[in-house]
Amino acid sequence: MTLSETDIGSILESELASDGLYVTHCEHHDDTLHVGYESPGVNRQIPQSQVGTFLRAFLTLAGIETESGERRSMPDAGRWDPEPVEVWAFDNVDDEAERETKGHFEIRAGWFHALDAGHLSETDFSTLVLSTLE
Repeated sequence: MTLSETDIGSILESELASDGLYVTHCEHHDDTLHVGYESPGVNRQIPQSQVGTFLRAFLTLAGIETESGERRSMPDAGRWDPEPVEVWAFDNVDDEAERETKGHFEIRAGWFHALDAGHLSETDFSTLVLSTLE
């Protein structure tokens, strides 16, 4: 059983808030999970540390073990079937109409599967994701 977009959004919202990442939405478009968030730490672009925080959360949700052994403690670990993910960072403004995109990165489903199967190292996985950072 895989988690719904509502479940994923709720989990990410509660898990990442302590890292200063405030998930604002989580929804599917064209078979891709889109996650939006705000953070005071995003100025001109998304910091690599925030990309890493999201990666650890998604890897934990998928139940994928990594070389470093770093995992977040989540009650729903392993209940999400990896799918394409796009993460969007927005500036933190009260009026949603004035909200501006500050950055974006993506994680392809095949990258999750290749990492899980041992065909891709954790470093290569991270490098692929960082190569999409805008």
